[in-house]
Amino acid sequence: MNIVKKTGILVVIFFALLFIGCSTLNDFYVQNFTQTKKTIKISYKTSISKVLNPQFPGRFSFNYENEIIKPRLFVKRKNLKSLEKIEVGDSALILEIPPHSTVRIERTRNYNWSWAIDHVEVDHQKYSIEELQKQSKRFKTDYVYEIK
Repeated sequence: MNIVKKTGILVVIFFALLFIGCSTLNDFYVQNFTQTKKTIKISYKTSISKVLNPQFPGRFSFNYENEIIKPRLFVKRKNLKSLEKIEVGDSALILEIPPHSTVRIERTRNYNWSWAIDHVEVDHQKYSIEELQKQSKRFKTDYVYEIK
């Protein structure tokens, strides 16, 4: 085999390995346009009680900002507030979303939020993930559901 073929094979292998590790950050937000608090119940497909440790805020930190902002501005904010969580059972949470605010509900990679969440209830109205995706606005890789 000549040197050109060997180099070509190595380049293909290199790029294949490089792109295997790539992933897309994407978040799911809820924006409350009303002047009242809204209650949201998030039901997950698996148990979440073990990952709700306040010492390790991460995916379940439910950060928010007291204004309506786009996801790209939300990510740039330094001092986001964190919502109080109320655990309901082993696989559900209830959150109270402040009026006129933007809340990050899920922070994942490669659209895993749609695989992890079973359904969401907004003021006792149940929505499947498919319904939420259809009714949400998409900003590049992020989804924003608006409560009006």
